[in-house]
Parts: sequence; structure tokens; C-alpha cells
Amino acid sequence: MVWIAVAVVVLALAVFAVSRLRAESGVPAALLPYSKAPALFTPAERSFFGVLAQAAGKDFQVFGKVRVADVLNVNGGLKPSIRNGAFNRISAKHFDFVLCSPTDLSVLCVIELNDASHFQKKRQDRDDFLEAACKAARLPLVVFPVQAAYSPTELTKQISEALTIKDIAPSDRVAMVSRPQVQAQQDEPSAIGGSEEQTTPVCPKCSGPMIKRTAKGGENAGKEFWGCSQFPKCRGVLTA
Repeated sequence: MVWIAVAVVVLALAVFAVSRLRAESGVPAALLPYSKAPALFTPAERSFFGVLAQAAGKDFQVFGKVRVADVLNVNGGLKPSIRNGAFNRISAKHFDFVLCSPTDLSVLCVIELNDASHFQKKRQDRDDFLEAACKAARLPLVVFPVQAAYSPTELTKQISEALTIKDIAPSDRVAMVSRPQVQAQQDEPSAIGGSEEQTTPVCPKCSGPMIKRTAKGGENAGKEFWGCSQFPKCRGVLTA
């Protein structure tokens, strides 16, 4: 009989809790299937955030998990159907991190932290869309791969480059990725009998070989940079 009494008490408490929740919210408990997430960031994002905060210092205010629609605006003067479609494409997406000016919180740069899931077709389509959207809005987008450890100095360098190099032809520089470089095989002996080693970077977007190019327009005209050999299919870019 004791277990019956215990069951009755538990049932009564459950009914009381549900009734109280419904009374406080005005919404049936069955329509509120929510619980608090354990943390804002995943372990990988938390690790990166700690180093990013060090790299940002007093120059930037760092925010995480920011909705794309809070960073990018849909231009005016569009037909309602086009405007709604454009908004819907960004309303459910978010940037991993956003760097803002510490004085007025104006958006300076957005950062994506990519893990292995970004090799999936669906994720690549999302990444390509965000890259194109940021390019259209002239908003620097910096992409970092998930790593076991990060260097604040390297993060600072990559972010600084993204903020200062904005007009590289044939495509704008919108993706800066900290990626290991691979050592190419030695070239054929030179005319004077010596030999050279050339370091060729890996494309940050497709991991393919890159080609040294020269910017043809904008404020960086004449400057060399590394462009993906698969351009225009892939638009990965790195500084030379």
C-alpha cells in the first residue's frame, strides 16, 4: 500500500506543477517542450572563443551566435515577394562570432568556425550563400578551421588582413583561413646550378592547390595574393 500512496503523491505534484505552469504562462504545458541548453557554445567554439577574446583585446567587442538577419539588412525598394524571400534566407541562420567596434558596436567583421561537418554538401551550400551575402554587403568574413589549439597572434593577423584587404580582383577577399601550408617538391635545378623550394598554400575552402595571382583593381591593385586553382568554382583566397 505504501507504493500506492507514493504514486498518488507524485501524481498530485505533477498535476500541481503542470497546472501552475499553465496558469503562469497561459499556454498548455504540452505546447512548451523547452529546457535550458547546457552552454551557449560547443566545446570547440568555447575553446576558440577564449583565444579570440585574447586576440580581440580592446580593439573589438566579441559577440557569439548572432543571427545573420541582425547583421545583414535586406535592401529597400524590392518587391514584397523578393524582399520576403531574401529575409527568409537569412532569418534562420547565424554567424558563429561577430566583431564590433567597442565604441559604437558597429559591425566590423564576422567569423565562422568550420568543423568537419562543413564538408557536407548542405553545409557547403550554406557557406557559399553566406560568403556571397557578405560579399554583396561588403562585410569581411573570416573563416577558421577547428583546431586543437589556436594562436592569438595568428588570429589577429588573419582578422587584420580581412579588414584591410577588401578589393582583390577577380573576387573580393571575404574568407581568411588559418591553414597549415604544405611544402612543395623542389623545383628543377636553376640555370646557375642551384635549386629552390617553393611553399604552396592549401586552399582554405577546398584544400586544393593555390596559384599566385596579382590584384587587377581596387586599392590593392598590383599586390600579389594566392587564389584557388579551381576559380571560379572555388573562391578561396590567401595573402601572398
